[in-house]
Amino acid sequence: MADPTLPLAALLGKGARYSGEMSFEGRVRVDGTFTGRIFTEDVLEVGEGGVVDGQVDAATLIVAGLAKGDVRARDRLVLQPTGRLEGKVDARVLEVRPGGQIDAQVRSGAP
Repeated sequence: MADPTLPLAALLGKGARYSGEMSFEGRVRVDGTFTGRIFTEDVLEVGEGGVVDGQVDAATLIVAGLAKGDVRARDRLVLQPTGRLEGKVDARVLEVRPGGQIDAQVRSGAP
């Protein structure tokens, strides 16, 4: 399983917008707006004010903001109290903290 305590490798800061494709190693945090495709064997964090709209394929996904589109977490998806998921979600393990909101087709538990 990807380690959510990995040092931060990159940050898309609050107010920043990016469209396109991104793949990375390590832990990346999105506090701005990302539209497109993201792939990682490690950790993607969507901060409380962050928005990820598109296709996400991550080992571990931690959502405190908004993730919408086709979202896949191969190891674990943690939805924080301020987090929202919209669209289609596929997570091996789905952990929803009280307050987290889901408006999605969800599949969980499959390898």
